[in-house]
Amino acid sequence: MIKYIFPLLLIFCISCRSEKAIIRDNVCIKIYPYEDANEMRASAMPELKADSELMRYRRRLEYLLINVPEIHLPEKAEQRNEIWNLFPDTTKLKRLYLNKYIQDKKLAEYFGETFAPINDTNLEITKTYTVDELMEVASKFFYCDKIFQDTTVQAHVCVGLNGIKEANWDNDYTLLEAFCYEAIFNDFDKDSSKIWTSFSSLKDLSVQKYKAEIKSLDQYLENVKLELFDQMKKDEVLKEELLAYYELNKNNLAFKIKN
Repeated sequence: MIKYIFPLLLIFCISCRSEKAIIRDNVCIKIYPYEDANEMRASAMPELKADSELMRYRRRLEYLLINVPEIHLPEKAEQRNEIWNLFPDTTKLKRLYLNKYIQDKKLAEYFGETFAPINDTNLEITKTYTVDELMEVASKFFYCDKIFQDTTVQAHVCVGLNGIKEANWDNDYTLLEAFCYEAIFNDFDKDSSKIWTSFSSLKDLSVQKYKAEIKSLDQYLENVKLELFDQMKKDEVLKEELLAYYELNKNNLAFKIKN
């Protein structure tokens, strides 16, 4: 039995190195200097290298870079600041901060899984999501997060500020989330966005529905937010655009979508 363990460990280690290499070869650290109390300081974020072969898939990888890394957790703020405080030694700052992403096993796994079908379009894909799951995940990107005294509701469609963290799904939808983010913003990039037009219309309807019975602004915001999640989950325009984008990219995705 022992003679089989070493080859398996070797394969596992090679796979880990390969996944980490994808991050090392394609990700860089961008520095954001700012002035604080007359002192120059800096923060930093990961991004794809401008010459990366993966730039075509920037948004799905950007989603992973923003939402997966352990170093982005609130409880890791002290560790982040320790590295950022190396500024103005940007060389050391970039090296140490990039290493946090390279060594992040969870991020490396998602990057590796995302890269595999891009690298080999003939790869057999076994992971499957339903259209209902697609719409459930996509709907959470249309997020009402603030209300003003005049009852105007502020909404975001964003890589980080969304309703994903509130969802508490049992299943892991990380790769599907990254796809939805990419597909939605592909439509937003157009001169006339069908998804944004539909969302704006549904938001106006939701606001009008609850505006006449406001008891508290917080509850009003919550009602509109939940109503929009539900409406976007059923929105035919959103479904049509998502499925059309899936058809264009199904050969480079790590999952299939089925009815």
